[in-house]
Amino acid sequence: MKVVKVNFETKRGADFDAVWLTINSLLGAWRMNGQVVSREFPTCRTKRGIEVYLNVPESTSLAKRYNSDYANKNLGELRKYGANPEIRLIGDEPESASVCSCNETEAYVLFTTYISLESPIRCLACFGVVPLYTIPKTADGEYHDIICWMSDYQSCDSLQMNSSVGERWATNQLSKVDSRLTVLGLSICRAIERVTEKPVYYYLYKYNGKSRKMEGQRKCPNCKGEWSLDEPLYGIFDFKCDKCQLVSNVAWDVR
Repeated sequence: MKVVKVNFETKRGADFDAVWLTINSLLGAWRMNGQVVSREFPTCRTKRGIEVYLNVPESTSLAKRYNSDYANKNLGELRKYGANPEIRLIGDEPESASVCSCNETEAYVLFTTYISLESPIRCLACFGVVPLYTIPKTADGEYHDIICWMSDYQSCDSLQMNSSVGERWATNQLSKVDSRLTVLGLSICRAIERVTEKPVYYYLYKYNGKSRKMEGQRKCPNCKGEWSLDEPLYGIFDFKCDKCQLVSNVAWDVR
């Protein structure tokens, strides 16, 4: 993931409120298109206009070729005010996961955590992040279905990590194959499959377990088939069911 600075320099006398409203709309369009991966945009007003700092998947993420129709519409409005964005790469975000570099991906996995900013689509061959704009659109010319699921998942993950309010409910949402969150996530997987023609696996989180031995004997919660792996995949996935396209881990508290 990269950090970029975007400068919007406006014409003298331009309506600041109108410019700022359009910039906000552009940032939202970029986010729903996966070009911007942060939810907060540090912004400052300068003598010449507005500067915004953004997290993006790659140095080329804000290139015109990736824009959605919504982003292009807002950029057209900004041109009327002379506020064409000037993009400058600041550097790498030090704690983010690497972007997938595979020539061709055979399968994906839907995976995120409460602290992740990156796209929740990972390459199953290298576990690298797959920027949303590199796959066909999944919902009304954007990816808002994937991003909204990601927000819901991270909210549940935050509750179970905080262990104070709603922990049991949130953990069940993350862990149960028939929870509302999982059902929604599986529908997202199928939507990604339709546009990419690649299989998409879903990650079922597991925290509590009675023993390491009993965890190793777990069956797939959907088809009840064998799904234990000989070796953990990427140090996370101990289970993988190709029939149901599910992956999971040995309970973290007995791992």
